[in-house]
Amino acid sequence: MLATPVVLADDAVAADPATAAPGVSLGAVQVTGTNLKRTDEAGVNPVLVIDRAQIEKSGKVSVSDLLRSLTVNSGNSFNEQYTGSFAAGSAGVSLRGLSQKNTLVLVNGQRVASYGFAQETQDNFVDLNALPLGAIERIEILKDGASALYGSDAIAGVVNLILRRRIEGIEVDGSFGAATEGGINQGKVGLRAGIGDPDSDGYSLRFSFDALKRGQLNADERELTRDGDYRDQPGGKLAGWSTQGGGYLSNPRAPVRFDTCPNGTVARPYADFGSPLPGEACAFNTQAFRTLLPDAQRYQASLAGDVWFNDNLQGYAELLYSQSRNGAFFGPPLSVGAGLRAYDAASGRLVDVPAVLPPGHPANPYGVATPFEYTFLDLGPRYKTNYSQFQRALVGLRGKGEVWDWEVAANYSQSEQREYVRNFVNRYAFEQVLADGSYDFSNPASTPAPLDALRLSTRRPGTYRLASVNAKVSGFPWQLWAGDVGVAAGVEFRRETQDARTSPQVLSGTELRPAINLIDGTRDVSAAFVELSLKPFETVEVQLAGRGDNYSDFGSAFSPKLGVRWQPSEAWLLRLNASRGFRAPSLPEIAQSTTISYGGVIDPFDPVQPGATRGVTVLRAGNPDLQPERSSNINLGALWAPNADTSLGIDVYRIEQQDLIGSDSVQKIVSNPQQYPGRVTRDAQGRLQLVENRYTNQGTLTTTGFDIEGRKRWSVGNSKVTVDGTWTRLLSFKQPEAEGEPAQEGAGGNRFGALPKWRGITSLGVVRGDWNAQLSWRYVGGYEQQVVGASSNPGLQAKVDDSHRFDLYVGYEGLRNTTLYASVQNLADSQPPFDPAGGALPYDISQYDALGRFVTVGFKYKF
Repeated sequence: MLATPVVLADDAVAADPATAAPGVSLGAVQVTGTNLKRTDEAGVNPVLVIDRAQIEKSGKVSVSDLLRSLTVNSGNSFNEQYTGSFAAGSAGVSLRGLSQKNTLVLVNGQRVASYGFAQETQDNFVDLNALPLGAIERIEILKDGASALYGSDAIAGVVNLILRRRIEGIEVDGSFGAATEGGINQGKVGLRAGIGDPDSDGYSLRFSFDALKRGQLNADERELTRDGDYRDQPGGKLAGWSTQGGGYLSNPRAPVRFDTCPNGTVARPYADFGSPLPGEACAFNTQAFRTLLPDAQRYQASLAGDVWFNDNLQGYAELLYSQSRNGAFFGPPLSVGAGLRAYDAASGRLVDVPAVLPPGHPANPYGVATPFEYTFLDLGPRYKTNYSQFQRALVGLRGKGEVWDWEVAANYSQSEQREYVRNFVNRYAFEQVLADGSYDFSNPASTPAPLDALRLSTRRPGTYRLASVNAKVSGFPWQLWAGDVGVAAGVEFRRETQDARTSPQVLSGTELRPAINLIDGTRDVSAAFVELSLKPFETVEVQLAGRGDNYSDFGSAFSPKLGVRWQPSEAWLLRLNASRGFRAPSLPEIAQSTTISYGGVIDPFDPVQPGATRGVTVLRAGNPDLQPERSSNINLGALWAPNADTSLGIDVYRIEQQDLIGSDSVQKIVSNPQQYPGRVTRDAQGRLQLVENRYTNQGTLTTTGFDIEGRKRWSVGNSKVTVDGTWTRLLSFKQPEAEGEPAQEGAGGNRFGALPKWRGITSLGVVRGDWNAQLSWRYVGGYEQQVVGASSNPGLQAKVDDSHRFDLYVGYEGLRNTTLYASVQNLADSQPPFDPAGGALPYDISQYDALGRFVTVGFKYKF
């Protein structure tokens, strides 16, 4: 029979796992992927469910850590390791590797506000760090496109966090963990309380609170990254070092270092860095100024209640609130040199700020104006602190009749960020010390006043607001063919606003080398949807759904869906889902937005080193003429569950995403200036300075793969043993690298972000008396190196190695109302595989971290 194993791998029932018996249906409930309540456990849609017990045994303490460890999170998602991000301190999830903007995150089936800043300057996403893991009953992951039910952003699937519906009495919990290599520890406390029973009292009120404090881990606190020298690895370089400590650039083909290298730098041959330049540079190790994992303080609270006014009318309300702080070194002190720029508010463009020592300057040994490069090490590292507040208020009514159920809800959510950065450089003070010679470049400590004048701190705000009203009805009004006809219909009205600004210091032109992401956008959305469930035969169910969305900025989109469920026997179930979907252009992409960012590109026309990688400033603007991305999704599934203790399932998917929104390839613009006239700016020497860009609809992405999920349970003496596994295979991930070019394969490579072909989790669980334990093996496959080549990285290995990691959880419940537990993440203290494409950090941060073995002990107590 299709029983509990299906619940864990497919559609779930909204039941307390402590009271659910194998194979027992617990009444009609609604699950992710349908608006119809149902009693059978395995439905039309492929839904992965993680229940409360699985969450606790995972050893994870945040929603981000839990979701990012899943095999369906294939790649192209980021957490707070990405300290150089415009959305620093946040974390997202990317189903099928399609980026965070294509995964819709819901809380109790309702949308929440996106992060106030955009990831990669254009992607709106929900910050998982704002959501409370302790308040969650289960997580349902719909592994298929769902625009026909939920609208935009669900091309890759849906993550629905279901909060706890029942808490009896008071529960407290706490944990403390630390890395065995040192450098970081983490503490967490939680409180849960509830009163009222919906069945006997007619009401329920539930409260949850969590507080987390984590230390900061820096690159100089790990042997892996401490010296920034990876030349002992295949294709490794001195990637953690900079050669811009201090030098004269009168002849860029033959720079000359300062006679005395400034404090904190040493003279090293350019050859050490794989450069053909002659002579030596004043170089320094940047790893002391780089954070691997920011410190964090998070406070998360939820308050929810239900009241039954009578047998047919229920009111409910939910409040979510979180507040967090993250701090990190996101780079060494600012280096000045060629290409230095500042913002000009009048033109909205960047203007040159020459890094030139005038004749007679104390640091200029020549009798003429001399270009130079220098790093202000005495200013200290650039340190970024992000403060975030998230809130969501939801109120609604539910009613039920003999045939029809109905629900109306009003939802308001807001995510507000404030980013503070210290130790930037004041442009006007910089120009002043060049003119008057008041700053000693060789010994800055001897000129403290100019040093203080150079120091600049900034503040950047960002806010995203979402307000919605929705209503729906559902029921089974007729009987046709072999069963009841299910009908659901509803409407939604939503307003979204994003306001991300930059600091006054940037707008006034005071900050040197500013990075800017200005967003000012508002949109209104109205939608209507309908869903039908038919049973043409006793063993066949058909789901038909359609949704029309109208956006105030781009127009309309319609998303249909067909789902078929066939159960030829008690042990077998087959599924087919086919749908069309869309992703509306994000507000950074379509609204009034301006982005200034920095990157590197190979410049075939560089007058000094043709074909060498050069730093470049990129200016990009929003495009009000964008159209939505469209998708076609197909999912085929088969499930075999001969009994309540055995299940094996496979889901095969194909997603084609058309009219991808992106900017033109900066590399293509630089390499083909005749095709993009006026888009490239060079300095007087002909060296690359600025590339202008814009978002457009371009290209198609196609990805295919499959998931395998299995579970087997035995009784061995007095012990219960469970083996389960989830493995995901990425078969293909194709898209063009630039508009008009043929599609390239990214599966099993890092051309479009690190996308291993295989990701897997296999767990062995044992329960014996008051003890329970679980050992998990996490596998991430290797991938082809497609970003760097042997010409720039001699000795390069063609493939990045795979990774095997083991996690252990042990719990004891022999004390009254008490659970004691210990967990070890990364039991063997495995290092991430070497990937030179990571630059100063020798691994891919979307797949790995350098935390090492992490041991946690904790308790739970129920009063």
